[in-house]
Amino acid sequence: MEVVRGMFALRYSATAVAGVAPRVVVSVDPDHAQDVKMLFSPGATAGILRQPGDLCVVTAEREATVLLTILGQGSDRPEAVTLELDRLDREIPALGRRASRAALAAPEAPAARNGAAADRAVPLRIAGHVQNRGDVFVTSGEWLGDPNGSARIEGFSVQWPRRPANVDISYGCALLGLGRMPDVVAGEYVGTRMQARGVNGVSFSLIGQEADAYALIVEARFSDGTHFGPALAPVDLRGATGREHLVALRLQLSEVKARGQRPAAPRAAVAAPRSENAARKPARIFRAPRSAAAI
Repeated sequence: MEVVRGMFALRYSATAVAGVAPRVVVSVDPDHAQDVKMLFSPGATAGILRQPGDLCVVTAEREATVLLTILGQGSDRPEAVTLELDRLDREIPALGRRASRAALAAPEAPAARNGAAADRAVPLRIAGHVQNRGDVFVTSGEWLGDPNGSARIEGFSVQWPRRPANVDISYGCALLGLGRMPDVVAGEYVGTRMQARGVNGVSFSLIGQEADAYALIVEARFSDGTHFGPALAPVDLRGATGREHLVALRLQLSEVKARGQRPAAPRAAVAAPRSENAARKPARIFRAPRSAAAI
C-alpha cells in the first residue's frame, strides 16, 4: 500500500470469514523505515490488526510503502478482509509514491450538464494481486499497481459498500495463455494468484435499472506504456498487440445528479511507449472470445 506524506488511520473494518478473523500484519518497507511511524490501539500487539474494529495510525514524513500481510483461516480469499485508509490531517488521497504532484487530488467526477449540481462521488474499494507485492487494497481514485512500473496485475475485485439493489458493476479480464474469463459483479474476484500469469485485457460496465444514474470512470496502463482513459464505462481495453500485461488500474464511481443526462465520455488518451521518441500506438478495443474456463 502506497502512502504520501501525511497522517492516516488504517482500519480493519470487516471480515467475510466466519469464526476467527484473519490477522493483518502491518509493517513498513525497510527502505522507508525511517520515514514512517505507526501507533496501535492500547493493549494491541504492535504490528497486528487482529479483528474488525482494530486500527493503526500511520504517520509518513514522505511518500512510502506500507506492507500488509493477511494470515489465518480464509486469508486466501480476496474478500476475507476489508481495510479502510482515511486521511486524518487533510483530504488528499494516499496515492502511489511515483504519482505526480498534480495527481495528489483524486480525479474529478464528470460534471452534470445544463447547470445541474455536481455529481457525488461514490466510494469503492479495489483489491488486487500484484506481482512481488501480493494482495493490495486501494480505494476510489487510487492506482492499483504502479503506472510507472512493470509488475503485472494478476487479478482483482471491486467492492461497492452499500450498493443500491438496482445497479451493479460488471467487469471481467483476459489472462495471458487462458483468454477471456467470465464476467463477474461487484464483490467477486476475477483473474489468478501466484501463477505468474498477467491480465492482458479488462472490461467494465454498469448494469441494472439504475445504471444510468451512475458514471464509472476507468483508467488503465499496460506494460508497453499504453495508457487508456480516463474513460467512461462501458470500456473493453487491452494493449497494442494484446500481449502486454496490465500494470495499473484506477476507478472512480459517481452518482449523476441529473438523471438521464450521463456525461460525455472523456476521450481516451493513449500514452506513448516508454521511449519518448517512439511513435504513439493507436488504442485497440479488446473483444477476445469468452472462455469457459473457471477461475
